[in-house]
Amino acid sequence: MRTTMKKRLVLLLSVVLSFAMVAAACGGKSGGQESKELTLYYSHAADWSDPIIKEFQEKTGITVNLVGAGTGELIARIQAESANPLGDVLWGGFVDGYAVVDEYFESYKSTEWDYLIDEAKSPNNTWYGFNIEPMVIMYNPKLVKPEEAPKSWEDLTDPKWKGKIAHADPVKSGSSFTAVVNMILSKGKGDEGFEFLKRFVDNLDGKLISSSSGTFKGVADGEYSVGIGYEQGALKYKESGADLEVVYPSDGNTLLTTGLAIIKGSKNKENAQKFVDFVLGKEVQSQIGEIYRRPVRTDISDVAGMKPLNELVRIEYDMDWAIANKDLIMDKWKEFVVGE
Repeated sequence: MRTTMKKRLVLLLSVVLSFAMVAAACGGKSGGQESKELTLYYSHAADWSDPIIKEFQEKTGITVNLVGAGTGELIARIQAESANPLGDVLWGGFVDGYAVVDEYFESYKSTEWDYLIDEAKSPNNTWYGFNIEPMVIMYNPKLVKPEEAPKSWEDLTDPKWKGKIAHADPVKSGSSFTAVVNMILSKGKGDEGFEFLKRFVDNLDGKLISSSSGTFKGVADGEYSVGIGYEQGALKYKESGADLEVVYPSDGNTLLTTGLAIIKGSKNKENAQKFVDFVLGKEVQSQIGEIYRRPVRTDISDVAGMKPLNELVRIEYDMDWAIANKDLIMDKWKEFVVGE
């Protein structure tokens, strides 16, 4: 009996020691194991961005958890979660929106930094431009002859377009706000720019669209003769066979970029850095021209089917001015809309 009990105690001790060793081993693996996850906050269309994400997963073995919403909503979420960040990377929307909340992003000098155009690099590396996104004028060729189409922002104030312009409300649309800033800067930062904005608003005749996507559809469907939108969306509509032609304004474009940033306090910082380097890398940047997105690298040629970058009239985008005057611009916009 005493021998049997002794055997049981030895067996029990062996089991306990084995369990302790396994637990310790598992604990050590868990604590020291490199993360293989990434949470991506993105506002891009899934039809073209998801294949890029899938390629990243396949090449790195990192699982990307997707959270999709509008850029403004995602930025508000990042601010609300700042004490305990749940996201790792923000991807989508124009970089002027990133600059306003710069303190919520990590500074990181990408491995691709030396190959990027100046417009794609923030002063302290807290955000990057993913693609150049000029704003363009659109028209429906069934309603407007090419020779009669507006060629500049100034042309959109011609009374013949009154009530026929598709334009999204900049209060709701980030790209529309970018277009408004673009139009103001085409005239300068003083009173002349705001005087031009008033003439433009008057010509809208009280008609505003709730989202930027609605501008492309509005022109293509013939509800509006002309409109304003971002280049990629306009060219994509045109490629699909829609009744839509594109004009690059002769009085200039700010050539703003869409954004990409690592969220401050990211729990998967190394994976976030890998994602930034991946989408800014030459392989991905060489592919995005196929979906009418202009690359931000200096070592990639102009994209076939798109007007060469050096042929676009460039307006210097003073981001500090735009940020400092955002409230004034929106107040002026609302004043002009209500004053009609």
